[in-house]
Amino acid sequence: MPGQPLQPEAHRRRERWIASGLVVAFVLLRSLVFVLWEQSYFDSDQAIIGLMAKHLIELRAFPVFFYGQNYMLGVEAYLVAPFFLLAGVSVTTLKLPLLLVNIGIGLALLRILERDGGLRPLAALIPVLFFVVPSPAVAAEILAPNGGNVAPFIYAVLIWMTRAHPGWCGFCFGLGFLQREFTIYALAALVTVEAVQGVLWTRDGFWRRLRMFRTAAEVWLVVQVLKMYSSAAGPGTSMLDLFRARDNLLELRDRICGDLSVLPTGAWNLMTVHWPVLFGTRPMPLVDFSIHSDNWQGLAGSWLILAAAILLPVGAVTGRLVSERRWRPEYNVCAYLVLVGLFSAGGYVIGRCGQLGHQILRYEMLSVLGAVGLGAWFLQVAPWPRVRTIWIALACAAALVTAQSHARLLTEYVVSPPDNPKRLLVRHLEAQGVHYAYADFWRAYSLTFLSNERILVASLDVRRIHEYNRTVDAHREEAYWIRREPCAGGRLMIPTHWLCPS
Repeated sequence: MPGQPLQPEAHRRRERWIASGLVVAFVLLRSLVFVLWEQSYFDSDQAIIGLMAKHLIELRAFPVFFYGQNYMLGVEAYLVAPFFLLAGVSVTTLKLPLLLVNIGIGLALLRILERDGGLRPLAALIPVLFFVVPSPAVAAEILAPNGGNVAPFIYAVLIWMTRAHPGWCGFCFGLGFLQREFTIYALAALVTVEAVQGVLWTRDGFWRRLRMFRTAAEVWLVVQVLKMYSSAAGPGTSMLDLFRARDNLLELRDRICGDLSVLPTGAWNLMTVHWPVLFGTRPMPLVDFSIHSDNWQGLAGSWLILAAAILLPVGAVTGRLVSERRWRPEYNVCAYLVLVGLFSAGGYVIGRCGQLGHQILRYEMLSVLGAVGLGAWFLQVAPWPRVRTIWIALACAAALVTAQSHARLLTEYVVSPPDNPKRLLVRHLEAQGVHYAYADFWRAYSLTFLSNERILVASLDVRRIHEYNRTVDAHREEAYWIRREPCAGGRLMIPTHWLCPS
């Protein structure tokens, strides 16, 4: 009846819509620059996914893995292909599917923390902010269609959501591992949670995981058959054209460091070098992450906010577990997310032998999910309302630190967008009537994609698409060299790039 107070379920439903709307809005705002302005963050790795999708819709190729590799499943090319059909080939349509995936992950995290973690929707939104409003460096990476940066996030969420259905869970793990081997952290987290909970040791629990592994093995076998019919290095190629036929298992094996003495140093570097950059607290120029901008991310001293937002939940959760000495069902999803982050961080330290750089984030971004789980766990066990309020303020402050970095970047692109060197190069080449050229890897495929293959640029070092090299070689007399230094008889196109006769 009009005028009556809202019933609890009606109130929760309205709250759920508000929280979901905020997730969508925040993801859109932090993604606008990377989706709408191609010069912001676009390189040849991303271009290859775009070219794979283009070749797919033109029926010129059947890609299974990333061109030139026997690992990193080409799922993103198949996601992009329908967008190319409907809206044309561009960097924006290349990134739109990843934008939708980012929104989907945010909404899925919101839902599982409410459904499985027992949190109210608006309360669940607070820890989800760690994913929804990450640093610009992370936002750029998880919007980049370059094989699998965002893949571990979506598969981690899907593995949890399908855990009771071994067929679907096995399918998600099998596909996820083939696309990005970091998906194994989600599997390890699920098995650990079920072992602690005791479910794994029951008859049903054991057979459920066994059936999951069987399905994952079946996915692996099907892909091994399909790849024998694939265009492994672009149109007109097969697996025989690959120089190195390394697969995901070999990649995983080679990421294991045997020198245990470096682990303490690695753990320190993780906390003092990697995490401040990952969570966007350390002031750093965005150009250090290949983002075309004069701005920076981070805020001096903001690491204290992040440290407090992490240490407070660690203390509260540990204290509750020690005092209660029992495991509540609502802890499962939080523990799962925390373990995904911890396994990812530990794997990164081991895989890099403790030598952690601050510029390559794509090898360890799942710590973000660990922060989401830890924050949600704290909200479940927070001892006093005032302590809970303090943590919410800290989490929101950490989100504001990254949000102001995004605000500066968006303002820069709206008010005075930086130039677009790759697009300028394409225009120069087209104006000169160039159809064939040679360049280094990082110029070759991005220029070919931006020209919609009107200009074929063959890579001089890493060759991913063999057809380009064969075609350009066949037109060598018409081909030019794109160089980064002056050359005899060359013409300056843009600063640091010359068009040289072959």
